[in-house]
Amino acid sequence: MLKSVMFPIANRLLLQPLGRLTRGMTLGTRGVIRDADGRMLVVRQRYTHGWIFPGGGVDRGEAPVSALKREVVEETGVRLKGDVAMHGLFSNHANFPGDYVAVYIATSFEDGDWKPSLEITERAFLDPSEIAGDCSDPMRRRLQELDGTRAISEIW
Repeated sequence: MLKSVMFPIANRLLLQPLGRLTRGMTLGTRGVIRDADGRMLVVRQRYTHGWIFPGGGVDRGEAPVSALKREVVEETGVRLKGDVAMHGLFSNHANFPGDYVAVYIATSFEDGDWKPSLEITERAFLDPSEIAGDCSDPMRRRLQELDGTRAISEIW
């Protein structure tokens, strides 16, 4: 219980400021991973509200797609196969100045073992309408872009 409370605090107070001091700009990735039924892979993080696409930070010298593949396996047990397509690159400056998020789309993957971790509490393949009812505004914007009801934005 203490770990689940402390991680969000440590992330906000220590890890993000440390990232800002060591890097002038940060880049994260998110993966829109769809199964054959059109459901999307989403996770719940301990330090954010609602469902979010899996992904995470790009390390120095790492290619964004490589970071995405690494993070998706770490967070969900899913291994991406084949090519992924870029959906967009988004500015997250309102939440974290100097931060960008690259969003990719993948449909070829192999599911693997998964269990909750210090960072990820749940994972699921859900219909987009199920996700939209319990997600952040940035996630809702991505869902609308993906279903064609909204133009692709520059803002996360």
